[in-house]
Amino acid sequence: MGFSRKKIKHESGKGNVLRKLNKDPMTIGMIDEDPHSSQPSEMKRYIEAEKKDTVKLLIRNDNTGKKVIQISPYLEHWLINRARQNQISLKDYDLPDDPVELHDITHIERNWNFQDFLDELINKDAEIRTIQKWIKEAIK
Repeated sequence: MGFSRKKIKHESGKGNVLRKLNKDPMTIGMIDEDPHSSQPSEMKRYIEAEKKDTVKLLIRNDNTGKKVIQISPYLEHWLINRARQNQISLKDYDLPDDPVELHDITHIERNWNFQDFLDELINKDAEIRTIQKWIKEAIK
């Protein structure tokens, strides 16, 4: 996406992502909406700054340097939908096209097939390029 994958850190859960944002000023978070789960109270401090279809850039209302990208509704569903929109077959990358099965892949971020899939998606998908732009703007 135009920056080192070593800069990407995985946190489990929105609350942990938001805590990481509070500790590190040069961080942008990425979460899925997860509409059927309880939301951390910290989410109330974030407002929508920009939107592109199913992705939103949220900024904290008292500190616009704190930014979160929200993908709707769930990351795995979103990835599968983006692939379909761009005529990309996950099967071509030996990846499941079922969101639950995709979620269950351990350390998917280290899977070379997944990385190749993401590279193709980045080259074809407008929403992912919007995310890429927001990240680059946040970490410059």
